[in-house]
Amino acid sequence: MNKKTVPVGAEKRKRGRPSEAHRDVVSEQAAAYGITLPLLTEKDERFLSPNDIGVILNVTGEAVKQWIYRRKLPAIKLANGYWKVKVTDFENFLKARTEIGRRHVLITDGGQVGTVEICKAIEALGHQPVIANNYSDALLKALDHFPAMFIICIAPNDSECWKFAEKIRGNKSLRNFPILFIGGNQITDADTDRAVSFYAQGILARPLNVEMLTKEIEQIIQRTM
Repeated sequence: MNKKTVPVGAEKRKRGRPSEAHRDVVSEQAAAYGITLPLLTEKDERFLSPNDIGVILNVTGEAVKQWIYRRKLPAIKLANGYWKVKVTDFENFLKARTEIGRRHVLITDGGQVGTVEICKAIEALGHQPVIANNYSDALLKALDHFPAMFIICIAPNDSECWKFAEKIRGNKSLRNFPILFIGGNQITDADTDRAVSFYAQGILARPLNVEMLTKEIEQIIQRTM
């Protein structure tokens, strides 16, 4: 019987050819980031290799691996040493990249006069205000969002705001975050001294000058980015 001649390595190449299914990424997510994806085929396989992601994002596979090593992009390491990334994790990675530059700013005591102006100033800079109605809520939200900065409203005869500032400076995860204090119509020397003792980035009095407030918030956030 005559045996059909097969070029050396042809069978191996055929077995090792990557499936088109691993390119299955939701095109709407990529389009929002300005990325053109290859044509999608089957939807059974839900993984991408670093090289596939590199082709999509126009970067090298090694650059993608650096995101994996830095835990910015979740991935699974196979027994053969190769990495694979879930499509859903890649989609979330794309979403996160569209949010680069947008920071959270936590405001304590949403009942204070002028809070609306503070929120408008934060939103005008493209950032997200997070309002806490009490200091227990503020601490929980701080640990949840890790804001770029705190804006603490000083209420008359209210020692709780200073206790909250003390908790921030005593928390290993939050101690280095900047604080901006906003006081009443008259800021006392005692308030200024306390703010300085908590390494505050600034202290402003009401009524608030929106232009000055916006500039102050912008400068503080830029120093933290």
